[in-house]
Amino acid sequence: MFKTQRPYIGNVDQLFEVKTYRLAGARREGVLATDVSNGAGMEFTVTADRCMDIYSLKYKGKSLNYLTPSGLVGSCYYEPEDDRWLRSFAAGFLTTCGLTTTGTGSVDGGETLGIHGRIANIPADNFNVVRSNANDIPSVSLKGTMNESVIFGNCLTLTREIKCCYGENILYLTDTVENIGYRTSPHMILYHFNIGYPLLSEYAMLEIPSQKITPRDEFASQMLSKWDVIEPPQNNARESCFYHNLECDKNGMCTVGVTNPKEHIGVRIHFDHKALPYFVQWRMLGKGEYVTGLEPANAPIDGRDKARASSQLPFLEPGEKREYNFKVEVFDL
Repeated sequence: MFKTQRPYIGNVDQLFEVKTYRLAGARREGVLATDVSNGAGMEFTVTADRCMDIYSLKYKGKSLNYLTPSGLVGSCYYEPEDDRWLRSFAAGFLTTCGLTTTGTGSVDGGETLGIHGRIANIPADNFNVVRSNANDIPSVSLKGTMNESVIFGNCLTLTREIKCCYGENILYLTDTVENIGYRTSPHMILYHFNIGYPLLSEYAMLEIPSQKITPRDEFASQMLSKWDVIEPPQNNARESCFYHNLECDKNGMCTVGVTNPKEHIGVRIHFDHKALPYFVQWRMLGKGEYVTGLEPANAPIDGRDKARASSQLPFLEPGEKREYNFKVEVFDL
């Protein structure tokens, strides 16, 4: 298709726009970001200074994700203590959690850990935006490496690549985590996909093919019968989380998503269950705090100390690597 369109344009950006820039103003000052508009209705923003996470994903002008009241802030405002991670949590379509701890804060091996780890607040080294034109189809690849290392401690890197082609409403995300140090390191990672309005509303339907559902706590147990009920925004709502044992296809791939017949749009996330055997659903339907999290992970989220005690804590040996692959597709209903 692009080959027949090419004579009509002087610059590829007319159909497939990619731009990198720095934000100005308040706590977002200086944050490096890249916008991609794929020419078929999908637009997304990657924040290189925030783990190359996906701050925004839109389809045909409609947002698919939730944004917190704080919005996007620079990583210099990160506060690691207790639950202060939330003060720089923008949500967006994807926030990455890890690399040595996720979920509840804890004290593990004498180390005090805040919630969800440091990686979401680490900028990318060697960030590159590379455009190509294979088989007459424009594409873009965004790549960089986040270094979460400290002397006398754990030394892990996360190398991320995000790809997109003209006219194809699919994002491909590949992460490689490597232990570049000389000691065995805990390695926990969670992909915090945050679905928001207008995709998320009382007309939305969850696609979570679950074989078994386990409430995370007592309140979640009380909400178990409503795990897949999407209500309008509520006063005084409380969050609840559920662990799901997901069904997989013959290749071990899992698919989760949300569709909204009223908005005529949907999103699906495909990932390898062997690499990410835990799946958490975050349900929060409060006014101004209206979000559903679809969260593949490699460990439980109840604290690194508990994961260690239950032999559910993953480790990386020196020089060892782990790869995580995702395909995110948006579509019409």
